[in-house]
Amino acid sequence: MVRSLSLKWKIVIPFLFFAFTGTTLLAYIGLSSQQALIRAEEEREIFRYHNLFVQDVRDKESLVLSLAATIAEDVAVQHLLALRDRSELYDLMLSTFVRLRKDFHIEQIHFHVPPGISFLRVHKPEMYGDDLTLERKMVVDALSDKQPRSGIEQGRTGYGIRAVVPIFYARELAGTVEVSYSFGAPFLFTLHKRWGLDLTFYSMNDKGEWRISAQASERDEREELDPELAKRATERPVFLVDVWNQNQALLLVPVKDYSGDLVALLQFSLDRTETKRRLAHSRNVMIVIGLIGIAVSFFLTYLVALFLICPIEEIVREAQEIAEEKRERHIEPKPKDEIGRLAEALNLMLDSLQAKRTQLEVYAKTLEKRVEERTADLLASEEKYRTLVENVPLVVYRILQDGTTEFVNSYLTDILGYSIEEAVGNRTFWSEKIWGCDEAECKDIWQKNFETGDGYRIERIVRDRNGRALTFIDHAIPTRDSRGGVRWVDGIMMDITELKSFQEMALRTEEIRLLEEISAHMAHAIRNPLSSAGGFARRLQGSLPGDDPSRRLAEIIVKEVARIEDFLRVLFSSIRPFDLTLGEIDVNQVLKSLLVRFEGPLRARELDVNLSLSPGLPRIQADEERLGEAFENILKHASVLATQKQTLELSTAFAGDRITIELMHRAIPLSQDDMEKFFFPHIEEKAQWPIIDLSLSRRIIHRHGGKIDVMRLENDCLLMRIELPVRIGR
Repeated sequence: MVRSLSLKWKIVIPFLFFAFTGTTLLAYIGLSSQQALIRAEEEREIFRYHNLFVQDVRDKESLVLSLAATIAEDVAVQHLLALRDRSELYDLMLSTFVRLRKDFHIEQIHFHVPPGISFLRVHKPEMYGDDLTLERKMVVDALSDKQPRSGIEQGRTGYGIRAVVPIFYARELAGTVEVSYSFGAPFLFTLHKRWGLDLTFYSMNDKGEWRISAQASERDEREELDPELAKRATERPVFLVDVWNQNQALLLVPVKDYSGDLVALLQFSLDRTETKRRLAHSRNVMIVIGLIGIAVSFFLTYLVALFLICPIEEIVREAQEIAEEKRERHIEPKPKDEIGRLAEALNLMLDSLQAKRTQLEVYAKTLEKRVEERTADLLASEEKYRTLVENVPLVVYRILQDGTTEFVNSYLTDILGYSIEEAVGNRTFWSEKIWGCDEAECKDIWQKNFETGDGYRIERIVRDRNGRALTFIDHAIPTRDSRGGVRWVDGIMMDITELKSFQEMALRTEEIRLLEEISAHMAHAIRNPLSSAGGFARRLQGSLPGDDPSRRLAEIIVKEVARIEDFLRVLFSSIRPFDLTLGEIDVNQVLKSLLVRFEGPLRARELDVNLSLSPGLPRIQADEERLGEAFENILKHASVLATQKQTLELSTAFAGDRITIELMHRAIPLSQDDMEKFFFPHIEEKAQWPIIDLSLSRRIIHRHGGKIDVMRLENDCLLMRIELPVRIGR
């Protein structure tokens, strides 16, 4: 049957079939692509709201953390909390709480004292004294490590965005203050009003069912989540949308508290009514356009078939005439007929295209070679620059005018411990972590760089992530644009910590050497005439009878000369040169051994020792014998100064690259002159150890690269602090 069809319909029917199939396929692809684009657009939109929600929570955390830090820095608050004066503290904070609740919608201000006891709830002053250690990990962490904490956590009144900041008084932890923002229905309604988006909190009940706990929606949501859907949402965010049937696009995300525990599932609901209307309209338009396209294709195909068949029918008719012997002449190609001219035109066009193609190929080969050469040069230059910047032992950076760190090399991580991700793109990183300056100082630096374009070259002290202080030379060079304005600041920072340490050690060594020479010269100058005077005084004492009044005067001379000779022995002991035999020692073990030896003398003075040694202290390079001698003199002096029936507080700690040893006790009152001459050589005549060489102890500590300080605290307390480096010279 197909073979019997005319050539016209053999051309028209396939073209009509292809037109219908192509139109239908294009319509289906168009609708599917539009649906996929709309779905992706909806997913991006709803995840954008999720990012806004996360950012809003972080902003609230920053807000309550800033407010809590401001309260913690109030001197009056520190004083009243240290005195445990609840009434005065409430009177002081009430107006602040009212203002914060009005301006920032703050729900709670809560003070705690160690080890985690509620001291004052400004929002509920009648509730206090309850133990929070089992339910408020944020409070316990802030009290234990004395660092600010923030996050989402459940309290007696429900979940809240909370911040807990330590409060110090006289360098001692007095307690903490907590500022919190409600994390419930009011928070959701605020976001719903701002975004026009439905929000729902689902929480798990005792039966393991996820049910609505808070909602900000203009429509009724399902009361209980599907268990399988809830299980998926607890692991990662789940986006759901049914393109044709559902009127909403949903996003379920897990919400975790400060401890990292899952506390709720948050549902974002996006209205899809307008999206469905757009899809239906697009489908109808595509169907109408497709039908019109099929009709037009059929008509045009029919015309083309007629146009092609007519000359062929004429040639067939002429061929039939020849077959019927009605024509005597052969049909020869006519050079100027339609087909001939078409073939000639096609041949000409083909020749022209071939010539153009050859030209394009030559140009493409030349251009490709040039691009490859230029690209290779650029890659080589970039590789050299990156290799230089990444391997140079300097911090290389670039800061934009708004304070954003645009670039910093990896040496920042090697020397300070901060990651590149923390620095790049952060507007406050350089001013807070590197410069460490206040608003006025940062403004002055900005003016020098971006207004006057002067730049700077200064020496600054920067603390790394672990709190270790490092000294840098910071050299900043502003870069100007074509109009003369400063676009950014390029700079380098060179670590000179070891150089500064060596300089300080050299200065201290030279100072000690000079003092030793002067003291030795003076001691020798005094000792010779003193020995003569003492000898003659003793001979005079022996030659006088017992009842002679002058014998009493001679005895006084002998006694005072002996005191001066004892003092000279202490002085010689303090200035005598000595060498260090370094080895790996455990400071905690040295202190324990020393206390075992002094157990008897301490018990005789009715003194107790409260030992608080930090576990896991690193071993240090030191001369164990010399360091033990220094600790022994310090402990002897403390037992002499301490009043009887007192407790000596001895503790060790490790911070940065130094070990700190602190000895605190109540002592007999000391004048300012006594404090200034604390480490001078002196003799305790009535003590168990009349000669206590504190000046030698200080020399030993200094020779180990450390330092020793003494300070007077309240209630006649004396605090001696010793710092020793883990590695001498670092």
